[in-house]
Amino acid sequence: MSPFNYAKVNSENDHDESLEQQQTYRGLDRLAIWLKTVEKFQFLRWPLTLFLLLVILICELSILHKQPSSLQLGEELNRLVPRFATEQRIFHSDQRYASDHKTITSINATKQHWRDLMPKGGGFLNVPDYSSHTLPPPMHFLQTPDKDVYAIAVFHELHCLMHMSGYIDKLVMKIRNKDFTLDEGEIGHNDHCFNYLRNALMCCGDTTLEGQSQAPMFKNVSGTDGTGAVHICRNYDEITVWAEGRRITDAKESL
Repeated sequence: MSPFNYAKVNSENDHDESLEQQQTYRGLDRLAIWLKTVEKFQFLRWPLTLFLLLVILICELSILHKQPSSLQLGEELNRLVPRFATEQRIFHSDQRYASDHKTITSINATKQHWRDLMPKGGGFLNVPDYSSHTLPPPMHFLQTPDKDVYAIAVFHELHCLMHMSGYIDKLVMKIRNKDFTLDEGEIGHNDHCFNYLRNALMCCGDTTLEGQSQAPMFKNVSGTDGTGAVHICRNYDEITVWAEGRRITDAKESL
């Protein structure tokens, strides 16, 4: 007889097959339980999907909100000043802002018209957390020692034009009176204003197309005086109202 017992080997195979069947049944049972569990919560599928989509949308909007939008020409870099409305404006000659250069009455009236363009407070405002923004050092005045003061550029620019207008009137009146003395301080201020306004004009770069002047003095001369063309401008009244609402004093511009 052969020394090998094959029956024993067959018995082990049968046992292995039985174990495999049991494991398969257990796996099927777990799958069935999982499928039943999924079926129980099937009604939550769409609410959960919508919830996840909402979370994703909120995250995207949050990211977009944190990203800086593009700045428009002439806007404040740190967005401490809001964006104002724009409007179409036609430039016209306005004699109120130039005196007759002869009489004190006319000169004083012209000064008042210039002052009326300025807001209460002169366009100065307080920025208490200036160090957290991209800003030059603040100004400090004796009248407002606890304020970190900044000036809105457009009102500084108008201040310079006001000074230059008044300076010309003073010079003309002195010449008429044969007075040739000069105030060196005012000359220096005038030079500053020329340079400052040069920078402002080159910065804004108004590209409006201007045509032939309609003024009588240019009737037979080719040239433009800047009137008649439509310019795209910020709403100056809105800027003035906003500046007055944040003024640190009630002082008006003076010449």
